[in-house]
Amino acid sequence: MIEVRVFTHPVCTTCPTAIRLAQRLADENPDVRLRIVSLGSARGREEAKAAQVLSVPTVFVGSTRFVGVPPWDAMVKALAQARSRAGTDIGQRT
Repeated sequence: MIEVRVFTHPVCTTCPTAIRLAQRLADENPDVRLRIVSLGSARGREEAKAAQVLSVPTVFVGSTRFVGVPPWDAMVKALAQARSRAGTDIGQRT
């Protein structure tokens, strides 16, 4: 399972776009687990601090970090790299 995390904040204007892209990635790939982490909560801020997230949106596809709204093609490439590292190169559905 490849984890995709989207760090957001309730007042972030570009976060909904990042969430939609990450949701699409999860919907099209059964091996993707999506987690939305809100910096509007203490727990979210703690997780952001541990991941050294300094701005939102920040998206992790596996271990690849994107600051801002990532391009779709870059997210797909990062997913392929995460699969390769995990040894789970199952085909991507489109």
